[in-house]
Amino acid sequence: MIQAASVEIDITPPIGVMMAGYGARQDASRGIHDPLKAQVLQIKSGDDSVLIITLDLLAVQTQFSDELRAAISHATGIPRSHILLACSHTHSGPQGFNLDDAIFAEKRDDALQAISLRKISGACRWAGTLLQPAKLSLGFSRGDGVGLNRNDPLAGASDQQVSVLRVDDLNGKALAILYNYGCHPTVMGADNLLISADYPGAARAILQGVFPGAVIHFANSAAGDVSTRFTRRSATFAEVERIGQIMAGAVLQAMNNAEAFEVDFVSGHLECVDLPLKVFPSVDEIREISQSLKEELARMRAAQAPAAEMRKLVTKAEGAEILLQQSEQYAGKVELQAELQRMRIGPLTLIGVPGEPFSRTSLDIKEQTKPAHVMLIGYANDCKGYFPETAPGLPSTYENYVSPFSSDAALNIKSTAIKLIKDSQ
Repeated sequence: MIQAASVEIDITPPIGVMMAGYGARQDASRGIHDPLKAQVLQIKSGDDSVLIITLDLLAVQTQFSDELRAAISHATGIPRSHILLACSHTHSGPQGFNLDDAIFAEKRDDALQAISLRKISGACRWAGTLLQPAKLSLGFSRGDGVGLNRNDPLAGASDQQVSVLRVDDLNGKALAILYNYGCHPTVMGADNLLISADYPGAARAILQGVFPGAVIHFANSAAGDVSTRFTRRSATFAEVERIGQIMAGAVLQAMNNAEAFEVDFVSGHLECVDLPLKVFPSVDEIREISQSLKEELARMRAAQAPAAEMRKLVTKAEGAEILLQQSEQYAGKVELQAELQRMRIGPLTLIGVPGEPFSRTSLDIKEQTKPAHVMLIGYANDCKGYFPETAPGLPSTYENYVSPFSSDAALNIKSTAIKLIKDSQ
């Protein structure tokens, strides 16, 4: 018999912390629009357990996740490979967790990390005391209207699948709902100085109203090239609510068609993957690119170009500046190493990716591993950056500029994930 438990805690930072997600944002937070939360889901089969921890944070890096997993493992006996951390990637949360990143240049916040570690590890201990017999089911729908490919909304790839794991008690009452969909939570822009979980927080509030007592988990997926840039009507909290309603509706639809499945085991596995770096242009070439983009941006402003198209060029110009920093940061290096995580819950496979995979990666993994049920989870345990699959001949994008990786990194992630899924079937 499967046992499960889920709890939610508040991880809202103090007002006045610096906020993560936008290099253009210079001021500290001035208030709280809605609280940031962490959720813990423990699923146990026999003597083995897995823990899925979802967080309203931009991202964490290995330093924090290693410390947190060690604390959890010490407290619960659950091995590191069976513990997955998944960040929502809200751009209205605190700095202090996503270090050594040339894009955001965050500073470590020791006090915030320490209290967050104690809160989350304590929540994992708490969940272990609440285990009860449970039933699992899996459903699917589409998230149309939430996100689109942010560089080419008409022809660009975007994985619109919403996958939902429903955890019920033996009476059919929902204990936990884990949904997986790939889209940047960036309805609110750089001028927002209020702490917020963005649209996943709005969707969570709606779902909690429909399923009182259930813990709502959001695990972002292949969001690297998907955002609300072409679906949002404004950068306001009213729009956060509207997008959140669409997301909640998609989750409800998936729950209504969810089918129960049996679980005879749970497991976790970590696999090292090589991430080849790209060949960086010279400093002079990067400066020439940057100047050209600035001139093009000035022409577009003078022509009063559409806001979404302007945003694409603004991010390109920002990306060229970051490219210069990265050419210095990675001088003399040819590749980085990272860990992929495979978690099995019966027939369901979760693949944790330490950064921002693109839609094409997700779509190909799902297509090449049919009939397996797969949730690709981005921002998992670490954040190395964007993993673009560059199509020859396409104009460069912000993601291509700021990613330190060649497209071989995404291909290695894809092939390793496919192997991990097939090997475990």
